[in-house]
Amino acid sequence: MKDSTHTGVSRRGVLKGAAAAAATTAFTLRFPAAQAAEAGTIRIGWVAANSGPGALFGQATPFVKAQLDKLFAGGLSIGGKNYSVEILIRDSQSSINVATQVTTELMTRDNVDMIVATEALAALGGGQLAVINKTPIVSTLFPSDAVIGIRGGPDAYSNNGTPWTFHFLFDTADIASTYIGMWEGVRSKTNGIVGTFYVDQPAAQGFAHPEYGLPPFLKKANYKTIEGGMFKVETDDFSNQVSTFKNGNAQILTGFMFANHFASFWRAAAQAGYKPEIVTIAAAFLFPGGIDALGDRGDGLSTEIWWSPKLPFTSSLTGQTAAALAEAWEADQGVQWTPVLGYAHAAWEVAVAGLKASGAPKDREAVRSAMAGLKVDTVIGTVDFTAGPVPGLTKTPLVGGQWRRNKSGKYPYDLVVTYNGSSAPFQVQDEFKLLSELG
Repeated sequence: MKDSTHTGVSRRGVLKGAAAAAATTAFTLRFPAAQAAEAGTIRIGWVAANSGPGALFGQATPFVKAQLDKLFAGGLSIGGKNYSVEILIRDSQSSINVATQVTTELMTRDNVDMIVATEALAALGGGQLAVINKTPIVSTLFPSDAVIGIRGGPDAYSNNGTPWTFHFLFDTADIASTYIGMWEGVRSKTNGIVGTFYVDQPAAQGFAHPEYGLPPFLKKANYKTIEGGMFKVETDDFSNQVSTFKNGNAQILTGFMFANHFASFWRAAAQAGYKPEIVTIAAAFLFPGGIDALGDRGDGLSTEIWWSPKLPFTSSLTGQTAAALAEAWEADQGVQWTPVLGYAHAAWEVAVAGLKASGAPKDREAVRSAMAGLKVDTVIGTVDFTAGPVPGLTKTPLVGGQWRRNKSGKYPYDLVVTYNGSSAPFQVQDEFKLLSELG
């Protein structure tokens, strides 16, 4: 959805975003081979969250689709043969049930050769069918350990070492380490009490898991927690959570939710006079539009950072640097770059690299085998499925930072890296600060 570059969302942006989402609900693109005698047609299903509460994760779909229009014009050359390409775009509506349904249809009815899931719900709901139907799935935008957990463990996910799903992203441990590392410099200025709450949705369920999610990491780091519990996706009343955290004097807040949830919570917190010193929320703060909508009260909110235009990486598809990709996005969309842009673009880098490495894109086993041994440099960095930790899965860098009010720049806020741990490609730009220190 196209956000205004100012606080809130413009009517024009809403209409354009709605039109884009509608256009990508069930859409097919065909790119005929330039040669008269084509070698065949590669059919690729594309599942993305183009609508629903997680629609910001699908925000880059129309832009990347336009890039593919140019990339596949005249087909795709592999192994000395030229193939037509057909892309079938399906909207998961941010629902695992819908994602499972459309993924199943892509495999069984549409008989696609591969599925690209720029949100991993397709790999979660359709992963086992991918094994049965022998259809490779490339996925991202979901913590990797949660994918494994929901799929039944490493062996079930990897089909006992012969994977059909190929997922790349960091895991919950990386997120927890980033949050705790980011807070460390100001911890002594707080009481160490952390309020937690999560939307009742697959990614958040993994994030909230009492054994493998964020809670055990907070406990190990000797933080005291106050639980605000899970809440339904349709919730817009957070008065109970506000009261719980205020009464418990939680000076730090964390959890997993979408931008609309936090906006409702933050309004209720202001009305109740609740002012935490640190607010680090997964998902909600990834997107500039979600922060812009908070007005001045977005200053200092913190999050994990997936991708940045300042990274020293280049696209294997377009030759664009990370900075050039972000610049092209901003020029085309009229809004600030978003971290999911890099991953949405990289998913297609991985998919195309796998198809080319197979030498036989219509042979699914050849594609699967090529993917299992794939190592490709992308606009988000190296994606290496030979590195594990589980066959068909690889991790990517993660750092943390704060949204800072921009005094002179083009956009209201900038996302500033304040902690980089061991992720050398990201450079720290400023020290982490309490919300009261930024006021």
